[in-house]
Amino acid sequence: MAKSIRQLNPVVSLDVQGAELLQMFPFHIIVDSQLNILEYGHSFKLLDASFEDKTCIAECFEIVSPIEIFCLNTLLATRDELCLLRHKASGMLLGGKVAAHQGNNLAFLLSPWIADTQEVSQAQFDRSSPHLQLLSRAKFKALESARNTKRKLTVQKKQLFQAHALLSIKESESRTLTHIVSMSDNSVVIANSMGYIEWVNEAYVKRSGYHAEEVLGRYLGDLLDADEGAVKQIKERLELKQGYQAELLRKTKSGDAYWVDLDIEPLLDSQGNICNYIAIARDITEKKNALEFSSRLLGILKSTFELSPDGFVTFNQFGQLTWVNPSFLRMTGLVSEQMENITQDGFERLIASLCPECDAVSDLDLHDAVVMRVAKPKLTVIKRSMRQAHDENNRFVGTIHYFRDITQESELHRMKGEFLSMAAHELRTPMSSIHGFTELLLKREFNAEQQKDMLSTVHRQSTRLTKLINDLLDLAKIEARKGMAFDIKPYKLVDIVDTALKEFVVNGEGREIDYLLNEQTLMVAVDFDKIIQALMNVLSNAHKYSQPGSMIKLEILEKQKHKKVYLGISVQDHGIGMSQEHLSRLFERFYRADTSGNVPGTGLGLCLVKEIMEIHDGWIDVSSIYGVGTQVTLWMKKLEAVVDKI
Repeated sequence: MAKSIRQLNPVVSLDVQGAELLQMFPFHIIVDSQLNILEYGHSFKLLDASFEDKTCIAECFEIVSPIEIFCLNTLLATRDELCLLRHKASGMLLGGKVAAHQGNNLAFLLSPWIADTQEVSQAQFDRSSPHLQLLSRAKFKALESARNTKRKLTVQKKQLFQAHALLSIKESESRTLTHIVSMSDNSVVIANSMGYIEWVNEAYVKRSGYHAEEVLGRYLGDLLDADEGAVKQIKERLELKQGYQAELLRKTKSGDAYWVDLDIEPLLDSQGNICNYIAIARDITEKKNALEFSSRLLGILKSTFELSPDGFVTFNQFGQLTWVNPSFLRMTGLVSEQMENITQDGFERLIASLCPECDAVSDLDLHDAVVMRVAKPKLTVIKRSMRQAHDENNRFVGTIHYFRDITQESELHRMKGEFLSMAAHELRTPMSSIHGFTELLLKREFNAEQQKDMLSTVHRQSTRLTKLINDLLDLAKIEARKGMAFDIKPYKLVDIVDTALKEFVVNGEGREIDYLLNEQTLMVAVDFDKIIQALMNVLSNAHKYSQPGSMIKLEILEKQKHKKVYLGISVQDHGIGMSQEHLSRLFERFYRADTSGNVPGTGLGLCLVKEIMEIHDGWIDVSSIYGVGTQVTLWMKKLEAVVDKI
């Protein structure tokens, strides 16, 4: 058995240090035990600009002497002989010595090997290097060594082939190789020099459905399920001692189709004659199916993006543009030429030029939306958001920019805002009349039944109008962020919940609320009355949209967002629930998921809750399943509990 690298003694003792070695040999190469390049002289960058991208020495050089194939042990054994390497990209010949370097590493100490003065003008040297004289002396010394090396090459070449032949017939290595191939997941078929099959592995038997006895002795081309033209092409390439590679659709014994990536290579003996053929087939059925599915999906996505009224712009993980749909160009007034070869940074600058007052999406949370007002070619209000895309392994693959034209929605929103203020003032007059009429009825004499009926009707209508007016005024004031003073102070969360539950009284229903708060010291900074108003609204909805007697669950949640801790009051019912369409419009003013009129309400409650939570730097989460129930959570910033001093 050959010695391992660790058992070899150093072949050369260098008297210079590493830094001096780099200066003396601008064409030196240091490799590890696997012949991977660890470092190299600076002159290689002048010779080959792409040299730094190479990892293995065999990718850059062909070894000319003293052997024909890179082998660490052989190079160490022939360290006294001249080592000649030919650079693949430039064809330049480099000569020098091989030396052990820092343990198991190997150093090639090289200089240009000039056989013709014309090569000097073609090569790119570091002409400012102070070591050109050293390189010149090394060249003449290497020439003398090359003459002796050339005479030895033929003998060593024959010895190498003889050693290869001896190694190939060793029974122990043959059994090891057979075992390895047998354990492979790829189908392996070995045929003799005539092309008749001598051996197949177990993976081939399992995948094809044929037993080994059914294929041994058959011609290799008969198993490929290929047409006569393909079989003829395979024969011609193999006779020329060339390999064959193709993706083929094959069939199992039972007729099932599957794809394979097939490689057929001739095996040569020491004399260069074909002794065997080896065919390796890798099952790529899943890959083919995945590519076909991806192709269909890509076609569907492209058609969807092209037909979508919303704008889409996508970039890959390197920030390069991959797709832009026509709707984006229409709503922004841009042309396709402006988007050609644009990077993501350039895209941000382009968007900023359309809307200078807009915040950059990169400065915000990816899930936040930015409203843009583009003046040209016409005034357009656009809601913009961005998402990062990840594959199934959670690796970042790119970004998707989404643009939605909300010009009509923005105008409608403005009109609704004007209506809120106007309606609030207009409704005060009938409300005053109703209350005045109620007082009049209470002072005059009517029989008991008439009084009760009239008073109940008037009082019910006045209460409804009063609630509508209060909601309208609250919304208008909150939206304007003026006219409403929020008295925000620290409160215990348990006090807020307890107060809301005490006020939540449903006459005659006897609704049960499942509520348990183990932590009594949780603190939040809120306007107590407004938070109670918001929580009461959520509890009221849970009651109205669920069956009488069903459980309403209230619990306290905690989560972290943007390095801040938030507390949530979650109210969950088992009512009628909402569809995704209802959820998408849940916070629109006057919008009600239930249009039957059986459930009382104004369509302003959740909109008011949303505004109250945003004033508190919080938010409202709503999740619902139609026919199952709804969960609403009010999120507020958590305050550190204050310990009372005794």
